[in-house]
Amino acid sequence: MPFHYILTNLLVDVPDALGAVFVDSDGEAVEWVSNRDGPPFELRVEGACQAATLRQLGRVTAATGAGDLQSYALVGSQLTTLTQILPHGYYVVLVVRRSGSLGLARFHLRRAAAAIAGEI
Repeated sequence: MPFHYILTNLLVDVPDALGAVFVDSDGEAVEWVSNRDGPPFELRVEGACQAATLRQLGRVTAATGAGDLQSYALVGSQLTTLTQILPHGYYVVLVVRRSGSLGLARFHLRRAAAAIAGEI
């Protein structure tokens, strides 16, 4: 499956992206790419940590009648983490520098997520 290719293109399309990870419903990384040298441990941990956030936000949106959670962003002083929900409990996480364009990152993340969804 072309997950690595799709994630690599995502990093190319988002200049301030540091990494992207495709994660299963258990929080395990299926595939990942990073612009940083060294092991992808931090990126894989970030993907796993989003599983807990995803469950909590899902409960909130269900309780408030907002409908199914589709995506969310966690914005910090240095980094922004964008998460796009996929079918069957999968999701894609994109980590970008805070100085980057959030709109550009969201646009390309949605496009990459649609491509991945077509493969699962």
